[in-house]
Amino acid sequence: MAGTIFFASGARWTASSSVFALTLEALIPMISDPETQGLVVALSEGNVGMLDVEDLPPRGRVEVLQILEDGRHWESVQTMITGGQEWIDAVEKPMAELSALAAAAMAT
Repeated sequence: MAGTIFFASGARWTASSSVFALTLEALIPMISDPETQGLVVALSEGNVGMLDVEDLPPRGRVEVLQILEDGRHWESVQTMITGGQEWIDAVEKPMAELSALAAAAMAT
């Protein structure tokens, strides 16, 4: 199984369901917009496996993109991984790719 985050440009980020779930778990406490946070919580708890950034409220969309772009999600994910450094190393590349996609989305 996999999870995907879709961006307005048509770009998408796909990762294993566990990496996708970690990403959402990392995002949730960082989102200050209650409506956006509620939507992401519902996706996470429902194990939906996809997040379309364009479906988020405008304020929340910008906030989520900023979190992804500046790498705060990755910092949080690292603290949640309990399997050791090899697990962190395995997740680093997909998290960097997600940050790059968010940066591209912010630039448009």
